[in-house]
Amino acid sequence: MKGSNLGESYILKGFPITERMRLEELFPRPQKLEVELGAGDGSFLIAYAKVHPELNLIGVERLLGRLRKIDRKAHRAALENIRLLRLEAAYFVQYLLPRESVRGFHIYFPDPWPKRRHWKNRLINESFTDLLRGPLVTGGVVHLRTDDEPYFTQMLEVFAKNTNFIKIATPPELLAVETDFERGFRQRGVSTRHASYQKGA
Repeated sequence: MKGSNLGESYILKGFPITERMRLEELFPRPQKLEVELGAGDGSFLIAYAKVHPELNLIGVERLLGRLRKIDRKAHRAALENIRLLRLEAAYFVQYLLPRESVRGFHIYFPDPWPKRRHWKNRLINESFTDLLRGPLVTGGVVHLRTDDEPYFTQMLEVFAKNTNFIKIATPPELLAVETDFERGFRQRGVSTRHASYQKGA
């Protein structure tokens, strides 16, 4: 995948989406991998990649326009440890990531689908916590953030039901890396919520 399929873009193209990714072909250096599901405008991904050159990062986003924006930011910052993918998050987790290959997932401000009849469309649900277990290494962590209190309550409930995860404190240095959403909320006095869960043995 490295080289001809990557070209001058960090957006991954031209590889099969019916088999596990060969991660060793994606990045110039073999390093621990973390993934952001729903990378948005890339504000977190870019900032996080800058302060963690020892990590490889994949940002997943469904909207091509957003991916292109992140791609431009990554090139301006000359970051080699970012790759981008346009795909539905649950499919990516279930079918493309190799087992026990990810050190951390970042899921920040996913669509809350606020109307009750639409809650079934939310990414974070009971079955999704099981999907995350597969690619996570033992001791790997899922980091969550949202401004939506009902959705946050659901996140806490579904992870509490999954005995494979243990609630842990979110590192302060991670919370210091904000998304554009968070900065906007903070300026307007809107509270945001966060939680982190570690995969047990």
